[in-house]
Amino acid sequence: MPKVSVVIPTFNAHLHIQATLNSILAQKDVDFEVLILDDASTDNTLDLVGAVGDKRVRIYRHENNQGRIANANRAFDLARGEYIARLDHDDLADPERLLQQTRFLDTHLDVTVVGSQIQHFGLEEGRSDFPLDDGRIKARFISGNAYLANPSVMFRRDFVQSHALRYDPNLYITDDLGFWFDCLLLGARFANLPGALTSYRIHGGMTSLNLNANLLYQGKERLYARMLPAFFPRLSGHDIRHLMLLYKYRFDTPLELESLGALHRAVAVALREIDPRWGLDVEETKACLVSLLNQRRAEWSHAKYLDVKDIAALDRLFYQELQ
Repeated sequence: MPKVSVVIPTFNAHLHIQATLNSILAQKDVDFEVLILDDASTDNTLDLVGAVGDKRVRIYRHENNQGRIANANRAFDLARGEYIARLDHDDLADPERLLQQTRFLDTHLDVTVVGSQIQHFGLEEGRSDFPLDDGRIKARFISGNAYLANPSVMFRRDFVQSHALRYDPNLYITDDLGFWFDCLLLGARFANLPGALTSYRIHGGMTSLNLNANLLYQGKERLYARMLPAFFPRLSGHDIRHLMLLYKYRFDTPLELESLGALHRAVAVALREIDPRWGLDVEETKACLVSLLNQRRAEWSHAKYLDVKDIAALDRLFYQELQ
């Protein structure tokens, strides 16, 4: 059996799939297989994959398009490796990515999932600065930013299979965060390596630049309705409903000052206690929640939903609640 199953979901990926596949086939000193999970592409994606002619590449094609999440979920029944590595069909893997991540998991038996930094290229350039340790990664789940890059991760297949874990199609593009949250609840530990082992292509056709705002918010609402009470045990259902304002993608009308007051009170309640069972870094968790609140306040001020007097009143309420 291979050490690693590299999973590459595809759909109409002809522009980039050859470069992506070549970057995996150039991996050093690791026994691996590549699973191409094609979601009924209508272009020549599979012709390009087949032309590679490498026996390590296994192709599985849907006859009818099932959607991104259903397509990715097939990997858990098809993979044979001890570890599963994810890669998107438009990204590139460093030649030592699989080697470095397998060595890490082999020597850190307490870690379930390991990612890496990512290097942006294409329409934008830059490098991630994800936290390396378990507690800070988990804390970043609160803001939904800069925790793990899904196309950079490798994880233990037996952990996923023993718990029958899958990506949730009801979470839209937050399905990866929902998956990691489910892993967390079952005892998973996380890490990121300091090197940029995945190059993340920024281009006009990528999912994150073509979002349905309503579906995005609905997915976040479902996810954070579970996550917030798990992390912050003092929150009431009323508090959680008001905290959902932090995760809304955009606002079309001004917010009532009363609702904003309830939001600030709810954040203050959350900050009083963080459940120690899940191993979150306490200070990082608090910083993420406050940063998310401040980010939204800045947006509302810019949109003239808040004026200076409103902000001062909310600040007084917030600090009173923290006492």
